[in-house]
Amino acid sequence: MELRVDRQTLADAVAWAARTLPVRPALPVLAGMLVEATGEGELILAGFDYEVSARARDDVTVTEPGLVLVPGRLLADIVRNLPPQPVDIFTKGAEVVVRCGPAEFGLRTLPAEDYPTLPE
Repeated sequence: MELRVDRQTLADAVAWAARTLPVRPALPVLAGMLVEATGEGELILAGFDYEVSARARDDVTVTEPGLVLVPGRLLADIVRNLPPQPVDIFTKGAEVVVRCGPAEFGLRTLPAEDYPTLPE
């Protein structure tokens, strides 16, 4: 997965999807946020706690489509504090790299196949 997105667009989408993340999840994967870059140039962020789900969609520049599950609250904290520059997000081995200007963060991925199916 590889994409580029405006920082404020990403911050708004991550904040929206993170609203449903449980503080003390029953399962570790429920602390995760699904990050999907589609072949149609769309970024989809989703959170779910078995009762409420939130999904945010935005048009972005997608170089390589993909789907990962990352620690949602950590992603929200990182994105909220990034400088006002374009953000690159890409996978590198078993982690997702968030790069914005001189700042770079690596997030370990969670097993996306263990994440529950989101309601439509």
